[in-house]
Amino acid sequence: MSTLLSVRNLETWYGPVRALHGVSLEVHAAQIVTVLGANGAGKTTLLNTIAGVLAPSNGTVEYEGRPIGGMDADEVSRSGLVLVPEGRQIFPFLTVAENLRMGAFARRDAQVAQDIEQIYDWFPRLKERHRQQAGLLSGGEQQMAAIGRALMARPKLLLLDEPSLGLSPLFTKDIFAIIKRIREQTKTAVLVVEQNAAIALATADHGFVIELGRVAAAGSCEALSQREDIREFYLGGASHHLPQVAAGGIRPSRRRSSWH
Repeated sequence: MSTLLSVRNLETWYGPVRALHGVSLEVHAAQIVTVLGANGAGKTTLLNTIAGVLAPSNGTVEYEGRPIGGMDADEVSRSGLVLVPEGRQIFPFLTVAENLRMGAFARRDAQVAQDIEQIYDWFPRLKERHRQQAGLLSGGEQQMAAIGRALMARPKLLLLDEPSLGLSPLFTKDIFAIIKRIREQTKTAVLVVEQNAAIALATADHGFVIELGRVAAAGSCEALSQREDIREFYLGGASHHLPQVAAGGIRPSRRRSSWH
């Protein structure tokens, strides 16, 4: 399986604060990878650095074998790596259809209308509301519009930052089902940051757990979901008498204080 994205020893600073401490990960072609972690762990910083919103201080980011660390965000997007940011950031006074067309602003082909119909097939609610101002949509519908807008750029790698944030369990289930369907139909790879660990691990192929800016655990989602420390602090399914795990694992005392 070919490597689409390779991140090595990535460090990113916010002024005097180091948010990422040597993070490394990979995403292969047509793979869904999830990044789990508590608030403040560095997940959003990681996606923003990969997408060019933030510049890395050290380390490398390679996409399709080419270095992209430090490139402008629009250049990264044009290369086929597209971010759906936390909070959706749709254009509230534009219609749903206009938001989708904005996602294709850099394209010069004749398939835009065809791709919009494909988005409507994946997200029937958007077709029902295509003339409605996007700011009047529900939170779940806005998330669908944001993902649809990103897909209009025909990315090879889609970055999703907290797609379930503020959504009902039903909408969350729908969003992740569509993410899986899109991967199966288009072979688009997905790197998703998510706090709903149960649905993320059930959907993705591979996962990374970030704690305080460092990778604390990594592996297949099946293997991660069976780890006792992760089951306790992310899935709520293990004994509360779990002792500290071996070096490199999740540390219960710190996890509990940062997660809750």
